[in-house]
Amino acid sequence: MEFEGRARIKSHLDIAPLIDIVFLLLVFFMLTSTFIVPEAIELELPESSSANVTDVRPIIVAMDKDAQLSLNGEPIELNQLKNEIGSLLKDDASAAITLKTDTNTAVQQLLKVMDEIRLAGGSNVALATSQK
Repeated sequence: MEFEGRARIKSHLDIAPLIDIVFLLLVFFMLTSTFIVPEAIELELPESSSANVTDVRPIIVAMDKDAQLSLNGEPIELNQLKNEIGSLLKDDASAAITLKTDTNTAVQQLLKVMDEIRLAGGSNVALATSQK
């Protein structure tokens, strides 16, 4: 007596549609993601009706309402600010320095930072504001 064996079912998985979907998802996420690097400190700039937009790349000093400082996006302490700005101004003594502060920053803290900038040799200091 001869038994007939079950015919083996050969399954074949086609991965071409899967690869298509993966590439579509990759393109979707690449197009919808943002490539803007946020600043080191989250600030709410004060408003001014006489604000001007400039094209010059200044040295940027940012200070939040808790008096945390950053220089060109890198965190820094107040006692290091004078030396760092002095080294940046060594190449160009008349470089523009933009001071970005939060709306709720204490005036005394702002004056301490401005004094450190002036002691470092910074004479071209501007306060950053947003237009109304």
